Amino acid sequence: MIRCVHCNKENEEIFTYCLNCGKPLEQSLSSFRPKAARPERKVAYRLVVIKTDGSAGDEFPLGQGLNRIGRRGPEVAIPEDPRIADDHATLDVGEELAFLEDRNTHYGTFVRIRDEMALADGDRVRIGHALFQVQLTNPLPPPTNDGSAWLGSAGAGSGHAGRLLRLGPDDTVLEAHLLGADETVIGRAVGDILMAEDPFVSSRHASISVSGGTCKLRDLGSTNGSFFRIRGRVAVQPGDVILIGQHLLRFRRSEG
Repeated sequence: MIRCVHCNKENEEIFTYCLNCGKPLEQSLSSFRPKAARPERKVAYRLVVIKTDGSAGDEFPLGQGLNRIGRRGPEVAIPEDPRIADDHATLDVGEELAFLEDRNTHYGTFVRIRDEMALADGDRVRIGHALFQVQLTNPLPPPTNDGSAWLGSAGAGSGHAGRLLRLGPDDTVLEAHLLGADETVIGRAVGDILMAEDPFVSSRHASISVSGGTCKLRDLGSTNGSFFRIRGRVAVQPGDVILIGQHLLRFRRSEG
């Protein structure tokens, strides 16, 4: 039966007009028939390997909760990379948020920055093949026994706010550069720190500056991006690029 919304009279479904008031039953039909329930949109997350040519490689579906990344996985297994530990990192996936955490590994876990980010004392940054560490210490180190200046301390009396250390194997300091309010630019062909030998560094790649007690890393539109080493649990969002060992992984979300 179809109840007329105008006069409240019930009519057989074979009629298109109300037998009592004569008004169309089409509006009544749509009002009283239950509307179809909207299908629930299922959200799924995955990590996608970025190949050397920039195209998508292997995909790893991620379940809700803790997903382990490492040579053994099991959720995300990358066995062929010597810079990835057996138990390297975890990605804790929820309905709306995901958190990435390094498992105290030697080579660490990095995330590509979006435009710019604040750095804290001791933070490490990867640009191309080079690894840098920020040292935000205002006091100068004590004088050396032989009277020589400390590496990277030249001109330190002119308002420096820290140093940028380029690290080599076993955290050996290869270079040290003073940081201040003026941007220190890193690039392959242009800048204060030149890395002409690294083909993965853009001509003018990134900059670091310290002002008002805040240190900022800014990517200058580089091709391959600038990455910071995570400490503790950090939130990641769809589209973020994660660097683990020699592998780039993009965090993806899809709805179906």
